[in-house]
Amino acid sequence: MKKIVLLTLALFYAFGISAQIGHSPNIDSDSTSSYITALLEDIDMKIHKVDANNRYKFYPTENMYNFLKLDTQTGRIEQVQWSLDTDKEGSIIINNEDLSWISGSLFELYPTQNIYQFLLLDKSNGRTWHVQWGMEDNKRWMRRIY
Repeated sequence: MKKIVLLTLALFYAFGISAQIGHSPNIDSDSTSSYITALLEDIDMKIHKVDANNRYKFYPTENMYNFLKLDTQTGRIEQVQWSLDTDKEGSIIINNEDLSWISGSLFELYPTQNIYQFLLLDKSNGRTWHVQWGMEDNKRWMRRIY
């Protein structure tokens, strides 16, 4: 799916450049194919470079020992607890489901006025979830807001 989107963008880009010059593109399938392949590889490298550098993000909670760790590509969330006592440290999964529909999705968490609740936003299409973290299993959950 990502390749199709990138190929379409590359074609629009290639034809847009030739339209700006003021003449129709020469359709030489080998050079066009090579150009599009190089363009796709460049776009793909840029996407993966950005994703690799910004994939995971910590969100503080009002509890100084707990953070939410978000996988910004998939929407997966873990509650991470730190402590000076190693037996009190650890992480618990709140959501282990990949919520992305396409490669390149970007998720962001937003705190609410309730210290245990956040909103998860898929910035690529606007889908939204209500997320609650907590110290007990039945206090941790996530549900889609329609």
